[in-house]
Parts: sequence; structure tokens; C-alpha cells
Amino acid sequence: MPLTVLVPFLKELSRSDKLLMLENLVSELLKELGLVTLDTQSKVASQGLYDSFEAAAVLAKVLAE
Repeated sequence: MPLTVLVPFLKELSRSDKLLMLENLVSELLKELGLVTLDTQSKVASQGLYDSFEAAAVLAKVLAE
């Protein structure tokens, strides 16, 4: 579907539907780039890694870069 057709349709969506569409697009882009999706991140957080010293070290390294 060309953007010239898609954009007017998107403008008619409600704010919540626009946000859902944005979330879907970002998720698809992340998958195409081979990056971690938001769904995967929430699964990792639910495994208790947020209080892990190892996870803290990885986060500190990423933030330093």
C-alpha cells in the first residue's frame, strides 16, 4: 500500500490506535534489524534479572558507551 493512501487513513485513527500502530511498526523494525523487541525485554525483566549484579554490570557498560 503506497504512503499516499496510508497516511490519510492513519490520520483518521484515534490516538490509542495510532500508538498501537506505532508500537507495531517499531516492533517490526526491531525484528528486521535483529534487535531485542519490547516483548522480549519484558520477559527478561520478569525473570528477575533487574536485581542481578551481572545485569547491572551490563547496563553500566552500555550506558558508558
